[in-house]
Amino acid sequence: MLLAAPGFGVVERWRLEQEQALRLRADAGGMSDAEIAIFVQHYERLTRHILSDMPVYADLTIRLDEARRPRETP
Repeated sequence: MLLAAPGFGVVERWRLEQEQALRLRADAGGMSDAEIAIFVQHYERLTRHILSDMPVYADLTIRLDEARRPRETP
């Protein structure tokens, strides 16, 4: 199953949101915004490849909107 982001542009924003939530927890460190940018850049090529090629190979692809909700039913 592939949960497909609507595009690479939202991936960094989603990651920032996740890390900001981690930073609010007293027991979790989380990455800085600069570290997140580097992390996302490191995986950008692979993520773009997955978003473009994997729907053909996945048994089920659920496309997400920018709020992470399914855009269409399988």
